[in-house]
Amino acid sequence: MFNIIKPNTKFDFMGQTPQFAKLSVALFVGALLVIALKGLNLGLDFAGGYSILLEYNKPVTATEVRDQVKNLFAGVDTSVQSFELDQPGKTHYLIRILRSESLGNEEVTELEASFATTFGESFNKLRYQSEAGDVLEVLFTGSATTAATSPKTVKDLVEKTGHSVSFVRRIGRDDELRYSVVLVGVSAELVEGMKVLDPKVSALSTEFVGPTIGKQLRDDGLLAVLYALAIILVYVALRFDFYYSPGAIICLFHDAVITTAFLSLIGEQFTLATIAGLLTLVGYSINDTIVVFDRIRESVETTTERNLDRILNKAINDTLGRTLMTSITTLLACLALIVFGRGTVLASFGMIMSVGIVIGTYSSIYVASPMFKLLRERFAPDEQAIAARKAAQVTNPDKAVV
Repeated sequence: MFNIIKPNTKFDFMGQTPQFAKLSVALFVGALLVIALKGLNLGLDFAGGYSILLEYNKPVTATEVRDQVKNLFAGVDTSVQSFELDQPGKTHYLIRILRSESLGNEEVTELEASFATTFGESFNKLRYQSEAGDVLEVLFTGSATTAATSPKTVKDLVEKTGHSVSFVRRIGRDDELRYSVVLVGVSAELVEGMKVLDPKVSALSTEFVGPTIGKQLRDDGLLAVLYALAIILVYVALRFDFYYSPGAIICLFHDAVITTAFLSLIGEQFTLATIAGLLTLVGYSINDTIVVFDRIRESVETTTERNLDRILNKAINDTLGRTLMTSITTLLACLALIVFGRGTVLASFGMIMSVGIVIGTYSSIYVASPMFKLLRERFAPDEQAIAARKAAQVTNPDKAVV
């Protein structure tokens, strides 16, 4: 039978704890500094913006699309991903444009001044809500007439300021003059610019995420991670005891923070898929930690050994082969996602898991186990006496030990 680790290994893991404890603290603090100083590259889901699916009627490379998008939206964060649809002869790309507002404050002020100059006292105010995307709302006073403020008049005025209008429609009550002005927007601008690559290019779908929704998604994603950690803490406390739970949770924070810092360092965008990857990583890491803890608990309860370091070393050595086999096979699957899923969300997920697997395997041994040892020695100082009584009872089973 093939074994990565030979049976009955006797690696002294606990003997290296002081050195690796310093390394873990350094990595964790460094990760927090990276996140604080460099920040996170928030994607469309969290920062707000547009997601547009383009269909080309001829083969077009991702490099060509990416270069054209950068030319059209200079200075704006954009991303291009290939998108597979079962339509022979056609190429699809998902374009993300991280611009949460179609109009800036200066543009809104300019439009409002133009309306005030043109309509005078008949004009009331202009509203632009970034959550609405490409929609303006124009309100007139009661003195305004329908003839003087027709949809065509409103459209012509907006277009004079350099904004293309898709359509204008009257909204609100019958006794007031209120118009909704729908601008041509980013989608039409993108399609028009892409005609250089394919005159027949079209937008199959357009989605807009406003800044408020993005903030809510960001907060909900963070809460999802915190809730997962809290539930895991309760689970470990019920399955084991107080000595195990803190080590498991610190281990998970250690893995999640370092992985997040790595993604921040390489500029990887944070999306809902990233949160899903981190939650999967948390689940994988706790699974590995539970296996080690289960063996430690079994050893502590059954052995007559009095030295806690030797107990922990034996438990980790016993599970080392299983840990490495699981980690390597999972890592190979994640590497396959990175290689064959380039340019898609699968590659990002695979990268998160790959980094997390390496960090998680390390932390199960050098973070969770030493934390258990620390708590056991500090809050259960009579363990050696208990172990001695167990040894005496095994030696003299008929003699009562008190």
